[in-house]
Amino acid sequence: MVKLKKAVILSLIALMTMSTVACSSGGTTGGKEGEKTGESSNSGAPVTVRILIDKTTNFPEDNTVVQEIRKRTGVNVQFLAVDSPDLETKLNTMIASNDVPDAFLNPNKAKIKDLVSNQVIIPMDDLLKTNGKNVTDNKGSILKGAAQVDGKVYGIPRGWGFGSALAVRKDWLDKLKLPVPKTIDEYYTVLKAFANNDPDGNGQKDTIGLGAYFGGGSGYQTFHHIFAAYGVPLGRGKMIDGKVIPWILQPGFMDGIKFLNKLYKEGLLDPEFATISNLKEFEKLWNGKMGAFDFTPNGTTQNWLTRYVEDPKPEFEYTVIKGPNNQGGALRLYLEDSGPWMHISKSSKHPAEVMKVLDFLISEEGDKLTWAGIEGKHYKMENGNLTWIKPYDDATSLRNEGGYAYNGVMNRVNGFSVQLLNDKTKAGLKLAADNAIDDAYLYDIPAIDLEQKKVMDDIINEAFITLIISNGDLDKEYESYKTKYLDAGGQKWIEQATEIYKKEHPEKK
Repeated sequence: MVKLKKAVILSLIALMTMSTVACSSGGTTGGKEGEKTGESSNSGAPVTVRILIDKTTNFPEDNTVVQEIRKRTGVNVQFLAVDSPDLETKLNTMIASNDVPDAFLNPNKAKIKDLVSNQVIIPMDDLLKTNGKNVTDNKGSILKGAAQVDGKVYGIPRGWGFGSALAVRKDWLDKLKLPVPKTIDEYYTVLKAFANNDPDGNGQKDTIGLGAYFGGGSGYQTFHHIFAAYGVPLGRGKMIDGKVIPWILQPGFMDGIKFLNKLYKEGLLDPEFATISNLKEFEKLWNGKMGAFDFTPNGTTQNWLTRYVEDPKPEFEYTVIKGPNNQGGALRLYLEDSGPWMHISKSSKHPAEVMKVLDFLISEEGDKLTWAGIEGKHYKMENGNLTWIKPYDDATSLRNEGGYAYNGVMNRVNGFSVQLLNDKTKAGLKLAADNAIDDAYLYDIPAIDLEQKKVMDDIINEAFITLIISNGDLDKEYESYKTKYLDAGGQKWIEQATEIYKKEHPEKK
């Protein structure tokens, strides 16, 4: 046992820098960390289970929603909540101190195999059959990938994510008498008009054609549609001539770069894209200074509706831009690889009760409760429309009651909040899903990534920015970056990624 514990500590510490914390749709409240699994005031009381989760905001530890969860499940569930960036560190500490909770969220998929080999977590297959009907009904198709080890399910992915779609100002198009762009040439014409022909009618040349931000690589999403038009799945590999080739080396990469370089030189791309923060870039859209933006529709035509300052509000149309070879679209969603992952620990004395709680949280009933609170107290439904009951129309007041608090713990795919999206947003999401481009997605991680990922990413990021703003010989500069990338580990990445992909997709050998 001493050797095992030491192995767990060393392996987890080694993996701490690999944490990949996924976006969460809501925070979670904390529980009493001093309470141990199975303790209760008397033998007739509900069993206690502890679940480590993440949060994005703070709110009362004891609240109406968590009390309702306990009431409806018959389990005294204690949520141990930490800020999302600190989740893996907290998990490592708890494992090292032999204080593993009954269940926990793990944000690092590279850790899953280690947790299995060190017998920290248990397979869930039998528990899913007996106590996890809602989990399998909702997420049965995504209980694979990193969540599955040696044919057994060891984790439940959060599965939170939405496609990205290009939104274009339809009211500006109408004013300038231009059609919704469908091809890369039509798109260029539109961006040029947006930047030069005063679409907002204020008599000034103060509008941006294409909005985008780099954000150290976090803003690559805003460039997806351009590279997709040239057949490049930005950020992902693609099978070419029997090998998985990273996006920076794929045919079409430089076509996308040269198009962006042209936009930049002509002032059609936001000149601040390389240095501006995401929030400042969003503000340009909200303030009516941007004509086109690639982002999840949940923001553009849903959550941001109250942020647009123009009166009347801007009108958007979602579109797919096709390149010379009739390619175009968006990145494919892989919800099975969207963490963090929920695991049940081997040390839990009540795994059935843990699964009962998890199953409730992902049910339709649990999903509504954890997102909106209690119907009749916090909100009411009329003709399919949700209306908040005062004072819970204020987000802070609802969070103080536990609203939004636990919705991200299990996250019901296409749950209550998604059903409430408006028609324009749903159409944008459908357009992205229906036009996903080919890629060679990897569930496993190439060994070279564990050693050299930051170095290789830095080279890609530098090349991306430098080439877009360059006034020099783009092809010559690109060749230099290709050499640097391959020498830094890119060649090994191709070899390892190809081996992984063929193993994960034997039908494509």
